[in-house]
Amino acid sequence: MKKIFTTAVVITFSMFFMAVIANTPLFSQSTDPHAGCDHAKEAPAVDPHAGHDHAKEAPAADPHAGHDHATKAPAADPHAGHDHAKEAPAADPHADHDHAAGEACSTDPHAGHDHSAHADAGKMPVEELFKQECEHKIKTIDCDECRYELGAVKVTDQTKAMLKTQKLSQEQRREEITFRGELEYDNQLFRTVASVVPGIISSITVRNGDSVEQGQILAIIESPELSHLALDLRKLVAELELAEKKLNREELLHKKKVGAMQAVQEARAARDLAAIEIKCSKERLAMFGFSEKDINAITAGRSETTQKGQLKIASPMQGRVIKVHANIGSAVGEQQAIFDIVNIKQLRAIGQIKESDISTVIAELKIGDIKGFITTQAFPDMLYPVKAVSADAGLRTTTRTLGIQLTVNNPDELLRPGMFIEGSLQIGLSQQKPVLPASALLEDEDDCFVFVKYNDSLYLRRDITVASRQGDTIVVSSGIAEGAEVVTEGGFLLKSDILRGKMGAGCAH
Repeated sequence: MKKIFTTAVVITFSMFFMAVIANTPLFSQSTDPHAGCDHAKEAPAVDPHAGHDHAKEAPAADPHAGHDHATKAPAADPHAGHDHAKEAPAADPHADHDHAAGEACSTDPHAGHDHSAHADAGKMPVEELFKQECEHKIKTIDCDECRYELGAVKVTDQTKAMLKTQKLSQEQRREEITFRGELEYDNQLFRTVASVVPGIISSITVRNGDSVEQGQILAIIESPELSHLALDLRKLVAELELAEKKLNREELLHKKKVGAMQAVQEARAARDLAAIEIKCSKERLAMFGFSEKDINAITAGRSETTQKGQLKIASPMQGRVIKVHANIGSAVGEQQAIFDIVNIKQLRAIGQIKESDISTVIAELKIGDIKGFITTQAFPDMLYPVKAVSADAGLRTTTRTLGIQLTVNNPDELLRPGMFIEGSLQIGLSQQKPVLPASALLEDEDDCFVFVKYNDSLYLRRDITVASRQGDTIVVSSGIAEGAEVVTEGGFLLKSDILRGKMGAGCAH
């Protein structure tokens, strides 16, 4: 039995080896149900589709058998039979809307509302304002949410109490010539304080920008030369006293017939010479800035500070210190500048007028000073009166303008030299012109406007053109008619309401 099994294994291994060498399969795959069958002639019996023409009939297991998909969608497709290129899905809320044509979505509360229609509401006639309709399908002027777009404000009794109005009226006004320029010091009100003797500065009591009064002590200088002058005066005073006594003695001897007349004359000459020297010494001290009181104190021997050579530097005028040239401990020479002081309660300005206005201005200057007003960037709401007093001899070739000299009153000292100015000069005869207080004027970017009272509770924005500004009034050239009741105080309250759109309130722009 064992030999038979061994023989079978050997035979099987030999057959497998020979099959590999011959490159032929030993066994067919038993898993192929069609092995050995000629499919070109006959389908196997196990083929469920045997005898069927697949080109004409779909298998029964195909749920779409017999359907032409090229012409009809499957029943499971909810969009069967719909042309998607022509029709949007029902879930799209914007179906049938052409957004490219400029129509807003239905979710936009302001769909179809053209804000550009109100861009120039301030220039629009009042009757047109009341015809406008808003997106809420009512008159815009009656809509609490959209009224501001027309520049209209409906006020409460509380707001009304804070407003003041004035009717546009005609007043006598002169023509104006405008100019630009710069403020300067008035050189007639400028002083440089210097030391009249060489010495050392022992103290300084002021700083740059300080306001000083006339006679106020600014610094003290210790000067050996001044000490010698004070001592010389004391010496001359003593010599005069001695000369007086000698003269009295000689006159007494001559009266008693004991002394000669020549001795009396010599004593009188010595006395007069001492008096002259004292006078010269006092005048020299006065030139150094000593007052009569100080000199009398030196004469009497009571001024110890002066005898020590201490010189007080006093302000020669009321004004402001604009420059301190030295420090404590600095050595100063005779006539060396220590302080610059100027009175800025009155300033000078150089205004530049256009070449086309030169003949008019010069003709007016020949008659007298020309009055006008100026403003500055630092204080744009403040107007300062000025007078044009003279014109320069030549033009500025680069700008083709002529400089005019102006005097500027500056009692509150707000204006400072170096500031740029804009102003106008009043020229010619007065004419009737429509005017308003400057406080009525409001601005929105490049537009000037005012609020006009329409009725007790409604105020309208009206854009205006300002011809000129004269003092605290403006001359109106267009925008409102004479007799219009204009808000002159409290206009900013109304302005804040109509500008809500720019701050995100109301209708979105």
